[in-house]
Amino acid sequence: MHMHGLIHRCRPLRVLLVLALVAGPVSAQDIVRGARLFSDTQVVTGRAVGNCIACHADLDALREMIRNRGGRVDDARSVRNLIDRSIAGAQPGAANAKAQYRGVLTPQDLRDLAAYLTRAARG
Repeated sequence: MHMHGLIHRCRPLRVLLVLALVAGPVSAQDIVRGARLFSDTQVVTGRAVGNCIACHADLDALREMIRNRGGRVDDARSVRNLIDRSIAGAQPGAANAKAQYRGVLTPQDLRDLAAYLTRAARG
């Protein structure tokens, strides 16, 4: 029996599937918010930090930088981890300017930024 038939025969499974689709994951990525964080970091975070776009306006160069540092531009988790390591100072080749984001960008901010950058990499 294929999945479609199983879902129609099992009402509790249908209910759970609908709830999962409506609720969505708690840590969902928000691409629109990620774009705002990238272009207007200071306003979105409410902190006196530089805007990401000030140093990374050239998205082609940013994609190449992500690749050169071992990240996969088509994988939001990979991009998020690279950003996190760069801010922590643990990523070789990362500029010290990223230290300004320590304690500013939350895990959700990083997920949203990564979602945006991954989407922008496709465009």
